[in-house]
This record gives sequence, structure tokens and C-alpha cells, in this order.
Amino acid sequence: MSLTNRVSLFFLTALGLVLVGFSAALYFLADHHLHSRADHRLDTALQTLVAAIEVHPDDVEWEPLERHITMGDDPGPDQLRWSVHDLNGKLLDCSPNLEKPGEGTEPTTGSGWRVLTRRVRAGNFAAEPLGDETAPRRGPLLGDFPGGEMPGAVRLPHDRTYHGAGVVLTVAVADAPAAAELRHLTLAMAGISAVIWLTAAFWGRLLCRRALAPIAKMAASARSVPRTATDGPLLDVSPSRDELEDLGRAFNDLLADLRLSLERQHRFTGDASHQLRTPLAAMLASVEVSLRQVRSPAEYQRVLGVVQRRGVQLRQIIESLLFLARAESDCHLPDAETIDLAGWCRSWLNSWADHPRASDLAFHTGEGAAPVRANPALLGQVLDNLLDNACKYSEAGSPVVVSVETEGAEAVLVVSDRGCGITPDELPLICEPFFRSAQSRWTGARGVGLGLTVARRLITLLGGRLDVQSEPGHGSQFRVTLPVEPSSGDGRDTGAGKAPERPEVGVGQVSEEGIYMP
Repeated sequence: MSLTNRVSLFFLTALGLVLVGFSAALYFLADHHLHSRADHRLDTALQTLVAAIEVHPDDVEWEPLERHITMGDDPGPDQLRWSVHDLNGKLLDCSPNLEKPGEGTEPTTGSGWRVLTRRVRAGNFAAEPLGDETAPRRGPLLGDFPGGEMPGAVRLPHDRTYHGAGVVLTVAVADAPAAAELRHLTLAMAGISAVIWLTAAFWGRLLCRRALAPIAKMAASARSVPRTATDGPLLDVSPSRDELEDLGRAFNDLLADLRLSLERQHRFTGDASHQLRTPLAAMLASVEVSLRQVRSPAEYQRVLGVVQRRGVQLRQIIESLLFLARAESDCHLPDAETIDLAGWCRSWLNSWADHPRASDLAFHTGEGAAPVRANPALLGQVLDNLLDNACKYSEAGSPVVVSVETEGAEAVLVVSDRGCGITPDELPLICEPFFRSAQSRWTGARGVGLGLTVARRLITLLGGRLDVQSEPGHGSQFRVTLPVEPSSGDGRDTGAGKAPERPEVGVGQVSEEGIYMP
């Protein structure tokens, strides 16, 4: 079933329930109104009959010739009927339409009548219920007369005056007119509801189809989008300014992200192939040249050195690619421990003593400890990558500053340089695999473009984040933010003075001014 049919079915079902509920409520209200009106007519007619009776302490008088009652002259089915009996049940008087019913008038016995009966006795000026009945409303109009004498079956005398101990007054009105009105109302409501429902079904389906047309349009455009294209048109979104337009734009954003991911994957595959082919080509070229003729042991050693260096480079690239290819859920932080970030950085910088730019390194730290929970080896790799980039893209003799600060519940490791800087357009891309800025390609700086990618991944594993601020021609600043580890308060060593977790290539120290001294 299509979405249009489901929405139309839901709408029509709801409308049908509303129409049925409204019709039922209207029917019951009309039924209550008609019967209340009939009861009011009965009460008024009974009061008229009671007013025509003279009640004395010893008897009651019924004198219709002196007090003529005009009720019941019309024989119509919707007119009132009334009768007067003595206390023994003898008929004394009745309405003309009860004595001489018109043609087609329903019988005055049995059901189908709404009846009110009251008794008036001598000495009691108020009409009272008959027996245990308090307000009878339904039942036979008159009951059994003495000797089976029914109105219309006997001729009452002209003088119907009565003096006696009491009388029984009965008034009635037929239910047939009210029932006919209810039938007409039922048929009218059924017809009107059917017309409304059918009209709503026709126009509602058209409106649903028109309202859902943007979805069908998006589905058609989605089927026409090439499965492997990295560019081209996206979904055709109609400017309807509603939730459907928001849905279409959200799908377009998702498709754009998927295309970007696909493009990055293709670029990553091409760059990886290129970077793997370069050391392999150098290794094969060196081996082929050495095999063309017999060479001296020194030449072979030189070729083997080239092969070794290229092999190490190739291994580093492969290890970086394997690390980046792992899902984040498969990467766990091994052997994490609490270290003082400032003390650890001071110790780790000792391993840079033999670096050609060691004299340019400077270290600053704020007051107080900055305990963080991290793996020293991974954190050292992050710092080495940031320092290596700072040294590569800044001139010799310009300072490279490493500082540790505490900002609230976070510890910040900052590496700043005064190098060539990064343009604003390239800042969002510097952590992408194999990305190298135009300046780095122009200067011919060594590297494959995986350092910052690996560094960002490692920082994420450590629970931190990497932020970059740069200005072309004035240098860059890389900020590694890590959460501060709450103090345990047990006096245990936090690693403030631990030696680096790798063999040192030289020995140095940090002066009081913060300048690294080899």
C-alpha cells in the first residue's frame, strides 16, 4: 500500500468515526429533546384538566358543560388525548379525538404512547400519583374499562357532569410523530455524512497526493543519481518550506557527506599506492643497479643501507595505514597511567638533545602540577610528530616553544613555531591522510602527510582533542587538550620526574630560563 493510500485511509477512517460520533450524539440529543417536549405537553395538559375540576372537602365535581375543554378536538396523530374516570374505573369523559378517532389513527391501547395518569380526591387540591407510581410515562393509555367499554365503542351522554369521591385523569400523546422525526433525522444525517465522506475521500486523496508529491519527486531523483559518481546533481527538493523540504535537504547533506567520504577514500587509496610505490621503486632501483655488475663490499653496504632506510620508511607507512584503518572501537589505550604532564614533557625533551634544532627548543610551564592519565609512549609519539612538523616548517634559528598550561579541569600542551604557517583554506584539511600544504610541497619538505593524522587519532584515544591556530608567514600553534586526572590524595608518584619511555639518543637538560641546552 502506497503512502498516499495509507494517509488517505487514516484520514477517512478518522473522518468516518467523527461523522458517526457526531450523528449518534445528534440523534440522542434530538431523542431527549422530543421526549422532554412530549413530557412538558403532558404536564401542561394535566394541569389544564386539574384546573377544570372543583374540589370540595366532601366531593369533587366534573362539569364539562360549564368548563369546556378544547384539548383533543383535532384527531391528528400528534395531538393530545385525555380521559376522566371515576375511582372505580368508569369512563366519565374523554377528548373528542379519543371518543371518535379519525381515519388512520393508531389504536389507543397498547404501547406507542407516552402517558401521564393522576388521581384527584375530595379534600385534596393537588393531583397525586396512582398507587405506587410516582410519574408513569409509558404503557397502555386507558387500561381495561368496566365491561370492556373503550372510548369509541360506547356513546357518552351529552351531560357528563359528575359528583363523587374522586376522579382519575389520564393524558397521552403518541410516540409515532417523534419516532418519525427521529427516522427522518437518521436518514438525513446518514445521507449528509455519506456525501461529506465521499467528497472528503475524493478531495482528500488529491490533496494527499499533492502534499506527498515532493517525496515521490525525491525518490525519482534518487533513482536517477549515479551510484558511483562523486559529483553531479543531488535530490530534487521542492521549496515547500515544511518538514518535507527539511527532509530533502537532510538527505542531500547526507549524500554530500557520503560523496566526500567516497572521494576521500579514492584519494586515500591513490595516495597510499603512490607513497608505497615510491620507497619500493627506490629499493628496486638500487638493487637493480647493484646487480648489473660486480661491485665492491662498500658499494653493497651502501645499497643495503639504502634498502634498509627505504624499508624502515615503508614499514612506518604501512604501520600508520594499519593504525588509521582500524575502527575506533578496536583501538584501546594500552597501559595508561597518571603522569604529571609538565614533568613528563621536560624529561621527554631530553631525547631531542642530538637534534639539529635542539638549541631552538624552549619549554615553559605554569605553576602547579598538571596530572593526566595517558600512555607515555603514545603521548611521546604525538609530541614528536608536532615537534618534527614545527622544525620542518620553520627556519633554523627560529624558536620552537613547548608549554604546558592548566585551564580549569583541562591540561593543555602547546607547541608553537614561527614558520611559514597554514592558510585558512588548508586548516580543515591538515589532519586528512596524505594531505600536504602547498607551502610544504613548494619547499620540498620531507614527509608523506600522515603525521598529523596519526597524532589526532592518538590524541582521540587519550581522551583529548587537537586544535590548530595558524597565520601564514607568522607560524602555527598546535594545542593538545587533555582532561586533568583528579588527585587521589594518597601521596603516590604521578610520574613528574619519570624518564622517557624510549632510549635516549643524547643527554641534555632544561635551563631555568626554559631554553633546551644540549
